[in-house]
Amino acid sequence: MNVWDDIQKRIWTCDACLGHPRVQLAIRQQTPAPTVLVRLLLVGIAPPYEPGVCVRTVAKSAMNNRDDNLRTFITETLGRPWDDLVARGLFLIHSVKCAIVPDEEGFQNPPNPVIDQCTPDHFAAEFELVNAPRVVTFGKAPLRATLSHPSVIPLQGVTKSKTLKVLISRWPSGIACKLGRQPFTLHVARFPRSNAAKKQASLVLEQATQLAGL
Repeated sequence: MNVWDDIQKRIWTCDACLGHPRVQLAIRQQTPAPTVLVRLLLVGIAPPYEPGVCVRTVAKSAMNNRDDNLRTFITETLGRPWDDLVARGLFLIHSVKCAIVPDEEGFQNPPNPVIDQCTPDHFAAEFELVNAPRVVTFGKAPLRATLSHPSVIPLQGVTKSKTLKVLISRWPSGIACKLGRQPFTLHVARFPRSNAAKKQASLVLEQATQLAGL
């Protein structure tokens, strides 16, 4: 078994969040390994929640579901088919690997303790293995997971406690970071939910895609 498959096996068998009321352990992300050199890594929040799932199931998300909302946003923004984008070096992972039960307002944002549990156990290993020169994070959870990676060194003054608004306004063209000794550029985007968020995220995605040479 190769390293990537081993990561997916650990995700499938993980029970670290057992009993957490917001974590749907039955819906698990299982991401196929990249088949080409990744030039642009996109980081989503978590695989979509589906009510009534009781048996452990592979999540329907951007990498395997043509009707996924985030995938649709990406393909419509970039004006290219998903398979074409992936073949050119685009790849996507989620900061949290199990679906998140919606809160009272219908949002599926994972609590910070869940992000902090999943990052070192799963996300960090995927992120390090992909080792992309450009990264786009959609929302607070992906940003927190990326900046919490033990080997990520961001530009001085950039911390996970800063708001998306501050980071976007101060570094509109991306933030210089390092993964160990390897430099990469972090592009901070809002999660494309509202019209305003979609507009901002579209601009960031288009810029990062162009700079990545896709």
